[in-house]
Amino acid sequence: MNLTHAGATYVWGNIVVAAGLKVRTRAAGSGHRSEVTVQSELYSQALDAIYQGFAEPDGLPRALDSIRRLMGAEGATFEVIDTAARRPVAFHSSGVASAEGDDYLAHFAPRNPRLPVALSQQHAGLCWDYQVMDESAMNRDPFYAEFLPRAGLRYFLSAVLEQSPQRLVAFTLQRTPRQGHVGKAEIALMRRLTPHLQRAYAMRSRLVTAYGTDAGTSALDLLKDGVALLGPKGEIVYLNSSLQTISAESGVFRIDQRGIHFGSADLRSRYALALGAAMHAGGSADADAAVDFMAPRGDGLPPCTISLRPLRQRWPQSDRPDAAVMMLVHDPLRDSAAARLLQQLHGLTQAEAQLACALATGMTAVEYAAHRGVKVTTVYTHLKRTREKTGWRSVAELTRRVHEISIGLRTE
Repeated sequence: MNLTHAGATYVWGNIVVAAGLKVRTRAAGSGHRSEVTVQSELYSQALDAIYQGFAEPDGLPRALDSIRRLMGAEGATFEVIDTAARRPVAFHSSGVASAEGDDYLAHFAPRNPRLPVALSQQHAGLCWDYQVMDESAMNRDPFYAEFLPRAGLRYFLSAVLEQSPQRLVAFTLQRTPRQGHVGKAEIALMRRLTPHLQRAYAMRSRLVTAYGTDAGTSALDLLKDGVALLGPKGEIVYLNSSLQTISAESGVFRIDQRGIHFGSADLRSRYALALGAAMHAGGSADADAAVDFMAPRGDGLPPCTISLRPLRQRWPQSDRPDAAVMMLVHDPLRDSAAARLLQQLHGLTQAEAQLACALATGMTAVEYAAHRGVKVTTVYTHLKRTREKTGWRSVAELTRRVHEISIGLRTE
């Protein structure tokens, strides 16, 4: 997945796989892609756009537009609201006419009946119309009856990205009367997107605090995952300190100015194929699948995940103009926030979250039991409870979902 700042593309997380997205499937005719393929690509593109847009000073509208298209909504807005004044101090939109946005800010923002409900929401909470009022009440409310019709809108679905005594940060999807009230599928998909929106916003805030609005490669030094920017021939253009540490600790590869060098012939072959695919990738799902692979360790510990992605825009001339491909290396043995996120998102216990993260590395239940010194039956009990709480039906789906949220930031 890509994260861009000031025209530069970052790869984030481990492997972004959209196959777990619950969509309707339909057989594809000759020359046509299946609906599940199209929806999976839209989901992957939306994740790219979230991290890319929130990292660029002027990138939020593009991020909003990508999510709007994924969710089939008419518009999308991002607001930072002063909770005392109950007015937005920052407002970005996509699919909403600027005149309507100005009218909203000038006249209707303080009268928005959705705001009191949003202010009562917990961190990462979702809100939609029927939590606010029913159709009859909407017809009598000035916001619903006067303002929204001017923009051709009626319904909404929002997520709270930050909640504090001083401000509320919210992302909202806007829907037309014809699109109707959101259903279970849209709510479930919003729940899945919300952690990404939260982390992208947190990263945006952290980058501005640390570096101002021009972070360049400095932002990559915040990552716990190893990152290298590679030139057209695979030569090293830039690497962060985490990659050097992973190289030294794992022994999976070594680094010199000429590039990345894997120890085994099999990994050298996989890397060459992945690098070639990334250099010539056209953005298809097949191309993405070809540039991710697992790199086993010689000691039998969980493997590292290697991801290569083309830089969709060249690195700024002032920073790394020759970068053509980004390589990210995720080492599951390094401290990660994934377990904490699983606890927050799904209510898992610490033991259940740690098991999920371990299984996502390729470790079996038997190996995990031996590693932790517990009975296998205890591990299977934790796994059963994890499935009940998350709705994940297989270890493969668990692996995809854990990888999807495994975006590590250094804290030192």
